[in-house]
Amino acid sequence: MGSIFVSYRREGGSGFAGRIEADLQRRFGPDEVFRDVDDLASGEDFVQGLQRALRNCRVLVVVVSKTWLNAAAAGGARRLDDPRDFVRQEIAAALARDDVHVIPVLVEGARMPSEADLPDELKPLARRQALELADSRWDYDMSRLADNIAATLGHPRQLGVGKRRVVLAAAAVVLAVAAVAGWRYLSRPPDLDGTWDLPNGSYWSIRQSGRELTIQEVHYESRQVWKTGHGSIDGDFVDFKLGLVFETGASTEGRLRITDGGRRLEGVATTLPRNIRDELVLSRR
Repeated sequence: MGSIFVSYRREGGSGFAGRIEADLQRRFGPDEVFRDVDDLASGEDFVQGLQRALRNCRVLVVVVSKTWLNAAAAGGARRLDDPRDFVRQEIAAALARDDVHVIPVLVEGARMPSEADLPDELKPLARRQALELADSRWDYDMSRLADNIAATLGHPRQLGVGKRRVVLAAAAVVLAVAAVAGWRYLSRPPDLDGTWDLPNGSYWSIRQSGRELTIQEVHYESRQVWKTGHGSIDGDFVDFKLGLVFETGASTEGRLRITDGGRRLEGVATTLPRNIRDELVLSRR
């Protein structure tokens, strides 16, 4: 099980956690990164699986979204104040070990919690140097995070040495990209045709032709189509752009990861022209 453990709250960080996991897997390999949704087998004991993953990890990436600190349980109490909360247990277990490097990662413009905001066993988290991941500079910020993790794990930095190596590396990258692109376009794309539910009761109706998608969003109150647009499948991701039917110039666009065997889409959407970013999760009906 992986040496990099991604800790997050599903209510406010699953889309970002999925993007982080995918990028780290490309750098370190799929077997080196653990995230509970993807890496626990069906029927596996959730608690035992998390405990085993924590025993094997050397780096804990804590995804802190805007709702992470004050996320509440059904009764209204803050989740972090419950000793049985899985996120609290994950972080506390890692902080108690000297051989685990804990990295807070801030998304959605979240601020780092202070010691006063945290239960006693999590207070050391407030003293860990945080790294912010911004959509506008995602690749750069992820590169910094990956280099930090690589230094902890003892991986060599990914730097070229000498002109010949640079030329060979560039040629290898070109060939790899061509091979991946060829595979993507020759392989059969995932089937996304159908109805996809949003948490608020609205839903997407997707009609697929090859890798191209026609998308309509039906509003949860009016039950009328209020957004229309298109998307395209790129490997395990969907790029999309929707425009409001009744408002010229307003649109929503983003990139969603295809997860859960093709039954879930998750990522971040940006509403223009106000440039508001929100987590977006859709479940296949």
